[in-house]
Amino acid sequence: MSSFPPDLLSLRSFLPGLVASVGRNVPYACALVTARAGLQVIKSKSVEKVNPTPPDPGIRISVWDGATWHSVCTNRLTDRDYLLKLARELGSSVSVKPGPAPEPGPPLDRHFESTMRQDSASVDAKTKQQLAGRAFAAITGFDKRVVNAQAVYSDDHEYRLFCDPGRLLSSDVCRTTVFCVAMAADGTRQVMDYEFRTGTGFEAVASLEDSVFTKAASDAVENLSAEKVPPAEYRCLLHPDIAGTLAHESFGHGCEVDTMMRGAARALSFIGRRVGSDLVNITDSPGMPGCNGSLFFSDDGVIAEEPVKLVKKGILQPTMMCDRYSYLMMKDRLPGLRQSASGRLETWNHPIYARMTNTYFEPLARDQGGTSYDEMLASTDSGIQLEKMQSGMEDPLGWGVQLQCTRGREIKDGRFTGRLFYMVGVTGYVPDVLASVDAVGTDSRLDSVGMCGKGHKEYVRTATGGPWVRCRVRLG
Repeated sequence: MSSFPPDLLSLRSFLPGLVASVGRNVPYACALVTARAGLQVIKSKSVEKVNPTPPDPGIRISVWDGATWHSVCTNRLTDRDYLLKLARELGSSVSVKPGPAPEPGPPLDRHFESTMRQDSASVDAKTKQQLAGRAFAAITGFDKRVVNAQAVYSDDHEYRLFCDPGRLLSSDVCRTTVFCVAMAADGTRQVMDYEFRTGTGFEAVASLEDSVFTKAASDAVENLSAEKVPPAEYRCLLHPDIAGTLAHESFGHGCEVDTMMRGAARALSFIGRRVGSDLVNITDSPGMPGCNGSLFFSDDGVIAEEPVKLVKKGILQPTMMCDRYSYLMMKDRLPGLRQSASGRLETWNHPIYARMTNTYFEPLARDQGGTSYDEMLASTDSGIQLEKMQSGMEDPLGWGVQLQCTRGREIKDGRFTGRLFYMVGVTGYVPDVLASVDAVGTDSRLDSVGMCGKGHKEYVRTATGGPWVRCRVRLG
């Protein structure tokens, strides 16, 4: 626990007594503490900033009354008498009702940390500034048509403490990222492109060569000659990040059990039924090491051990993503539902919802029908390869999906023609899109960065990816 802040380490030993004081009169009680530390460096033509991450420490104390949660939140972490008073008042204010209770699992006292060779917190701010400055200089010096750029370095430690009557858990999750955007113009239009590298420790970005940064500039300059894609349905090769976002938006949000509880997800009526081709396997894996959406335990104290299988060989599974509340409310309605490490909140004074973590199409071995990327490309008579994810939007009730990609490359007779398309919109009816999947890659990558909202709010870290996927979608 050498990297864990001393004030949080002291609070860790205090939490069992706090939970015991609130839990005497209720079926279940728990406490969650969150805090952050880190640094962001931004370099562009007009801006040069070095901003520490606001620590935003706080605690959420919760009790279960047999039917629902009651919580109180505060950022007064150093006032132990106040915390005890708050907890006791919460416990005494609750009227217990008959009903199920959370299953805490076996007793456990454990600390978790991201694996890394060099903690970004041990690197001085000047070194991080120099890295962002070098990226900016490489991009803007690549071509006179590159009119501006932004290079962003960021590192972040997310600290968590969770305590209930049987468990005391703590974690330090670290992410280090360099994200570069290049803007190119030729007098008639302005376009952009980007590159990024991410990992846990500083080693993920420390030795990046200028070619990583200039790739953003090169792609942006290429985009100046790109066209608008003619609206039509196309056979498309989806880059892993595009494919992963399709998985995220198609059977991600619609398989968050609290969405089903509100009647806002059509998937509830399709469990056990076919929703895609035999090649389609979609998984959300919170415990995947080193990915942007990874965690060691959920914000309601469930250890991230088991991936959540959403779709298996084209069949929608009952193993959905659930927080403790939605699990208790839906477990009798959904036989086969298991408690998952999916309960997440934006920060300590926000509610916990069922959320995605790392969502992806599973790659396939050759004997299961998997195809290499080269074979996938060579067997495409006519189509478009889609690259560089911009954004995605879901419609869990209507099963529509919308994606925005930075670029597309035309394919004819298994080869690229050199024709490019810029800012390509992707739409489709989810079952039709997944039913059209006729090739899934044998290799997989999940290195995306980004945040996912619950509708328009409640943002948490997520990752998407997996193998290359070929399917039919409508572009425009």
